[in-house]
Amino acid sequence: MACDHVVLAAGAWSRLFLARHGITIPQLAVLASVAATEPMAEVFPGNAADDDFAFRRRADGGYSIAPGGSQHDFFIGPDAFRSFRAFWPVVRQDLRATTFRAAAPKGFPDAWTTPRRWSEDEASPFEATRILNPAPNLRTLAKVQDAFARAFPGLGRPKLKAAWAGMIDTMPDVVPIVDHAPLPGLTIATGLSGHGFGIGPGMGRVVADLVTGGHVGHDLNRFRFARFTDGTKIAPGPSL
Repeated sequence: MACDHVVLAAGAWSRLFLARHGITIPQLAVLASVAATEPMAEVFPGNAADDDFAFRRRADGGYSIAPGGSQHDFFIGPDAFRSFRAFWPVVRQDLRATTFRAAAPKGFPDAWTTPRRWSEDEASPFEATRILNPAPNLRTLAKVQDAFARAFPGLGRPKLKAAWAGMIDTMPDVVPIVDHAPLPGLTIATGLSGHGFGIGPGMGRVVADLVTGGHVGHDLNRFRFARFTDGTKIAPGPSL
């Protein structure tokens, strides 16, 4: 179906899609694991986090728990080597926050066997893997259970009833790209670095106004595509 304008909001897939059209962005993805506990006594009705774990009270009487700080898993792939220099400052800040894994599962955006080029009559990587659904790191979540128990010894070690994970698209300065691409008719909105769910409604309105020529209402200079090529020093944070 033909159209005048396209918005690329493909998360962890964005870099692969853009590269197919000759546009390079320094974007990688990390795996974040989360779990839901069985119902347990309430220690706080809201949510909180420290360097060891984060938690949020659930309507079912349990808690959603996850690693604190910026702990995550990173699958090493071809793009990791291509972007090593750009990401080194943020990695160097806390190497202990990252669990490095040798390879991503087959079909993932930066897996060693994922095609970087394909013809128009071939199935694309996005068709081959329609749902990016990584397995959670249960060892990481076990540490979260231990940290929770240390913080609230009266409750004991929480029992998990479900666990899941997601691939978070991230940029070397932990700031997204929200800008028109150097390709007519294409606007990029990616690299929200874990903030996508929280700011999704507001970001959606901004992107809609950006595409339609409306009043964006915000200075998007920090989110510009060209910051990676115009000599700007790329340094991590503060995020958003």
